[in-house]
Amino acid sequence: MYIGRQQLGGPIAKLDDISSEFDCTKTTFNVSLGATPYFANNPFALMVSIGGVVQEPVAAYTIVDNTIIFAAPPAVGTNFFAIVLATNAMAPLKSLSIGTRNSTEKLDIQGATFSVLSRTGNKIPVAFNVA
Repeated sequence: MYIGRQQLGGPIAKLDDISSEFDCTKTTFNVSLGATPYFANNPFALMVSIGGVVQEPVAAYTIVDNTIIFAAPPAVGTNFFAIVLATNAMAPLKSLSIGTRNSTEKLDIQGATFSVLSRTGNKIPVAFNVA
């Protein structure tokens, strides 16, 4: 029996291991969940450990799209894990129907990234995760 606060977010998940890519020089790595690119909304959504030491978000790593960027390159042979601390508790959205004047288009969005063009001409990335 669990006695404590009720979990506020959705399921907690462990990201795929990227430690095989550590080479003492590289600081940027793609992150995935079950081999599907994972887009964290900010570095505070993850608990990252390198060599058994929990890393401080922003100071030790940042997140851009589905990429983690470390402040210093991890050493060869160092272990890694990252836990997604919370996801939204809604059912996963796997496709999206967009109405047009003549028909409806259905897009498979699971793990996909799109860009939306703003009125000012800037591209704004939109990412969809597998829950």
